[in-house]
Amino acid sequence: MRRICGITVAALLALTGCSGSAQDPAPSTGTRTVKFSVTDGKRTAGPEEVAVRTGENVALEVTSDQPDELHVHGYDKAAQLSPGVPGTVSFTANIDGIFEVELHKSGAAVTKLRVSG
Repeated sequence: MRRICGITVAALLALTGCSGSAQDPAPSTGTRTVKFSVTDGKRTAGPEEVAVRTGENVALEVTSDQPDELHVHGYDKAAQLSPGVPGTVSFTANIDGIFEVELHKSGAAVTKLRVSG
């Protein structure tokens, strides 16, 4: 009996001993954040398309070199952008479809948001 208890304790320690590892991902905040950069009216960083599932929480963070307004079509979400300062629109993607995300002043296409169940 003592041997079984010792084996059980050793197994539990081996399983839980790695849980504090530096390689573990950070706990999920429940929001998917996607970052973009825009320079001279063109996207210089970030994906051409962002695909999410219906009901997923999304944050689109954009840093522009010029003042502008970030706008997510279909959701009518917007954020004012100051040069060099990240601006973010956060929302629950609850409308299926493909939506343009752009900067209004420069007309820069930031990404396409694809929402599907």
